[in-house]
Amino acid sequence: MKKIYLIILFQFLFADYGGGYAGSSFRYGTNAREFSLSGSLVADKTPGFYIFSNPALLKYVRSNELGFSYQAMALDRSIQSMCFVRPLPPSGGVGMAILRAGTRNIMGKNSMNENTQIFTSQDILGIISFGVSFSSKIALGLNIKAFFSNIAPEIIEKQSNSGIGIDLGLLYKLNRNIIFGGVIENLLGNYNWKITNSSDQDSYTEVLPQIMKLGISYKGLKSTTIYLQEDMVKIPTNGNINFRSRLGMEYHMLSGIKIRIGLRQVLGMISEMEKNEKLFSTSFGVGIPLKLWNSKFARMDYALDPGSVGEGLSHLFSLYVKFKK
Repeated sequence: MKKIYLIILFQFLFADYGGGYAGSSFRYGTNAREFSLSGSLVADKTPGFYIFSNPALLKYVRSNELGFSYQAMALDRSIQSMCFVRPLPPSGGVGMAILRAGTRNIMGKNSMNENTQIFTSQDILGIISFGVSFSSKIALGLNIKAFFSNIAPEIIEKQSNSGIGIDLGLLYKLNRNIIFGGVIENLLGNYNWKITNSSDQDSYTEVLPQIMKLGISYKGLKSTTIYLQEDMVKIPTNGNINFRSRLGMEYHMLSGIKIRIGLRQVLGMISEMEKNEKLFSTSFGVGIPLKLWNSKFARMDYALDPGSVGEGLSHLFSLYVKFKK
C-alpha cells in the first residue's frame, strides 16, 4: 500500500485540471511555444510540434522537420521532448515523438513525519502519428501512444508500469484566416501497474481521463494571430466533466521575432468555495528565427511559467528545424 501512495504523490507533483489521475505528467506542456500560448494550438498550422497538438496538422508537413524541447521546472521537475515528422505523399504526413517527465530529490516520510530517503520518478510517452487530408479543407489524424513509468526505483525492486492510448484529430480550414481543430485524447487509454518487492506485490489498472479539445485559430488581424480553445476532461472515477478555456496571442514583429502571451483557466468547475481562488494563470514567451546549416527554417522558442504561489519560476526552451527538401 505504501507504494500505491508513492504513485499518487508523483501524479500530484504534475497535477493539473486532470491532475491526480493517470498520465498527469504529460498534460503540463510539451514545448515552449505551446506553453507560452497556454496550450491553445489544436487548430494551429504553424510548423512545430504538430504531433502533441493535433495529429491532423501533419497534413501541412512538406519536408523533414525536427524539434527538441527542455523544460527546467521548479520543485526539481523537468520535461524533455523530441519529435520528428516527414511528408507522406501525396497528401499527408507521418511522425514520431518522445516525451519524458521526471522528478528528483523527493524526500520520503514515515508515519512519524520523519525523513527517510530521497526518491526519484520518471514517466515516458512514445507516439507514432499519422495525418492525411481528404480535401483542401478537411484532414484527419491518429496518434498511437505508449506510456511507461519508473517510480521510486530506490526502494521498489521490480516494477512493470505501462499503458496505451489513442488520439483522434480533426481539422477544418474555413478560409485563409480561420481554421477549426478538434482532438479526442486517450481513447481506449489505460495504465497498468505491477510493483513487486520481496515482501509483497501490488497491481491495479488506472483509466486515463478522456479529453476533448475544440479550438480555432484566427489570422485576420494585422501582425497578430489569436488562438481560442476549450478543453473538456471526463474524470474516470466519477464521470464528471471538467472544463478549461485557453487563449493565446502571438504578435509577429518585422524582424521575424514573435512575442507570445497565454491565458489559461486554472479551475475547471467553479464552486462557492473556489470563487476566491485564482481562476486564471498567464504565460509568456518569445520565438527567435535562426539560420542553421541545411535548414529551410529554424526557430528558438522560450517560455516563462510564473508558477503557483510559492512554487517558483520554470523556464522552457525549444528548438525547431525545418530541413530543405
